[in-house]
Amino acid sequence: MDRRKFLASTGLAAGSLLMNPVNSVAARRTPGKKRKMALVGTGIRGVNMFGRDLLRQYGEYVELVGLCDINPGRLRYADGYIGANCPTFTDLEEMIRKQKPEVIIVTSEDSSHHTVIIKAMEMGCDIITEKPLTIDEGKAQEILDAQKRTGREIIVTFNYRYPPYRAKMKQLINDGLIGDINTVEFHWNIDHSHLTRYMQRWHGYKDHGGTLWVHKSTHHFDMVNWFLDSEPKEVFAYASLDRYGKNGKFRGKNCRNCEYTAKCPYYWDINANAHLKALYADNEQYDGYIRDNCVFRESIDIYEHHNAVVKYMNGAVLNYSLTGDTDYEGYWIAFNGTKGRLEARIEGYPQKDYAEITFTPIDRYTDEKPKIFRVDYTRAGHWGGDVLMMDKLFKDPDMPDPLRQQATLRDGVMSILTGVAARQSVESGKTVQIQDLTTLKPKVKVV
Repeated sequence: MDRRKFLASTGLAAGSLLMNPVNSVAARRTPGKKRKMALVGTGIRGVNMFGRDLLRQYGEYVELVGLCDINPGRLRYADGYIGANCPTFTDLEEMIRKQKPEVIIVTSEDSSHHTVIIKAMEMGCDIITEKPLTIDEGKAQEILDAQKRTGREIIVTFNYRYPPYRAKMKQLINDGLIGDINTVEFHWNIDHSHLTRYMQRWHGYKDHGGTLWVHKSTHHFDMVNWFLDSEPKEVFAYASLDRYGKNGKFRGKNCRNCEYTAKCPYYWDINANAHLKALYADNEQYDGYIRDNCVFRESIDIYEHHNAVVKYMNGAVLNYSLTGDTDYEGYWIAFNGTKGRLEARIEGYPQKDYAEITFTPIDRYTDEKPKIFRVDYTRAGHWGGDVLMMDKLFKDPDMPDPLRQQATLRDGVMSILTGVAARQSVESGKTVQIQDLTTLKPKVKVV
């Protein structure tokens, strides 16, 4: 979707846009000169979205000067697949010293984000990092301290802020259509095939991905923070693991080496996908990472069912769930305000090329009538959000950002702290206060 179509679909007129300046990483570039960037982490997200796609779509604006990963085999494959024709490194400091990138793009395992971010900032680089920023409050504090010490900038790639229909919802809320928001209902479902991929990978371990409270829900919590222009105050949560992990009746070494392939509903042949085989299975001897682990291995310590109540600094309350034990993919979100209700129901595998946003006035006897807003919709590229986010990051850093879609370090921290607090609440049975987690205190209003 091009910029003009995006503006039309969200109801934003170019002449009425108000600049909300963000000290963008990309804005530091010298006009007419490619910005030197390096990629750390050559997994599937790294080699695709921030590797090959980046060069194909933004090669005239960005130069990839280095690739870094702890796995030398995966590095060799990534180099050829991306086509950057740049040096590869297994040592981050060596890459930064030799290649002198201005920006480091972080797409490594979640648990390593803080190490990469801090070292790169200390060596003079700005940061563009995949979500989540990190996996716990201690690592978040280390990042906050390092950013304050170095003065470098961090942008978190929250592409969930960018789909046109979400931008339309944000604009309607900002315009006061539903008044002051009292409650939010947000229920996200991922089907078994989707959840299986998490259970097979390192995401299945709390120490690697922070559980789905952090790895997945950080997207959702950031969306609510952004929609409300406020930050979380306290969290109470429940969660459980009922189908996968130790609940399985049988288990094998991994999908390729299992005697139960004929009866396991989650059997997956990684060798049938040439790209994933070359990226992961052919290189596991270097670091021991198994991409097609058994979903019933007893060491899995994340959850399938997640329910949380989040109280916000502005008084709003979020009722949230993330359900993975289902064969339905999709979600709904609704905002109940003093003037009415705004709601969107999004199918994971849509049959239509538009999304509908429904407004219901709070009093049917007033002159205000229910309304349905239709916005162009595609599942590709995270509902059309990726290209808009990437354009802002790499192509046109001066692009107006009236809805504050480009996420900052503060946004990244607040999103993961909601998930961290939920995880702690599950483990303790107590309500967790966000202000107790780091030195970054939540605000009533974020501008």
